[in-house]
Amino acid sequence: MEINKILYDAGLKCTTQRISVMESLLCAKAPMTAENIYESVDGMSLSTVYRIVERLCEKGIVRKNTIQDSDKFYYELTSGGHRHYAICLGCKSMKYVDICPVHAPHIDNFTVTGHKLEIYGYCDECKNKGH
Repeated sequence: MEINKILYDAGLKCTTQRISVMESLLCAKAPMTAENIYESVDGMSLSTVYRIVERLCEKGIVRKNTIQDSDKFYYELTSGGHRHYAICLGCKSMKYVDICPVHAPHIDNFTVTGHKLEIYGYCDECKNKGH
């Protein structure tokens, strides 16, 4: 993925801070909170991270998600199509699920343009702790 080209094509300047945020999201195995991104980049404030991810969302480069029982937003790059996750209700960890059980459903008088599926349960570690 050519980060500079993505930013340029979206009409955004290729700043060091935007590139750092994009690299952090690119290396992530699951969506990240702004706090996670902040911890993974050097030399920028949390408010700058929020401004950058919100701007990237506006441009369609980053997708913003929420999960059940959480007041945090989770961010991921939109490249590579949509993704589904198994989400632990104990520790809130997210594991990518490499299948999509929903394939272009037909609904009368409605054009489906996308969907979101989240699978909730407990990871082995939380299950062993008695959740």
